[in-house]
Order: sequence, then C-alpha cells, then structure tokens
Amino acid sequence: EPFLVATAVHLICAQRLIRRICADCKEEVPIPPQALVEAGYTPEESKRVKIYKGKGCNTCNGSGYKGRAGLYEVMEVDEEIRELILVGASATELKKKAIERGMITLRRSGLRKVMDGVTTLEEVARETLH
Repeated sequence: EPFLVATAVHLICAQRLIRRICADCKEEVPIPPQALVEAGYTPEESKRVKIYKGKGCNTCNGSGYKGRAGLYEVMEVDEEIRELILVGASATELKKKAIERGMITLRRSGLRKVMDGVTTLEEVARETLH
C-alpha cells in the first residue's frame, strides 16, 4: 500500500559553473575602482581587490582558463520565508528577504571567487545576474 510522507523544504540552492583562471598564465590586470563598484564590490573592497586573468598559454590552449569552479546561492526556508511563499510573494520579494536574512547571492559568490583570484569578472558577469 503506497503512503505519502509530508516533508518541508528547508533549503533552496542555485548553482552555476564558472571557468577557473589558468594557473600557468595568470596575471594581475589593472581595473579602476569605479568599474569594480559597478560590478558589485563595495567602495572599500574596490580599493583593495586585485583582479586577475589568464593571458593564454599552451596549458590552457590560449583560452586563459583551465578547469571549473562552482558558484552557489543557498536560501534557507525559515518561517518568515515560508510565510511569504504561502501568501504568494514574488521571486523578487523572496530574494530580497533572503538577502536581508544573510543569503549570499550567485553574484556575490562570484565576486568572492574573483577576489580570491579563482576566476575573472567577465566570467562572473556572464554566469550571474546583477
């Protein structure tokens, strides 16, 4: 006899794969702080973040990238979020509330990977919405 199990969703996750900068031809590139702010960094971060890219070599077949890394956005479905879902809130409203409650967006996850020298701003812009 089949039976139903009622379960509650506790987390909602989004993932994107981005290309990693090739370690063999990685080089720092100068980017004006204002361009970094426009990309999503805070004014403070824009003064200290170093931006890298791969210039292209035999290891990466001239692409500047070698391998992949993941970007993740995880939304915890707590009582407040659950309530918004039940009253039919839009995806935008849900995301805004989740960010207020500490969710790291795909874009922010990407900007952290850029700060860590893992990938490029172009790659993050291509794979995430601002």
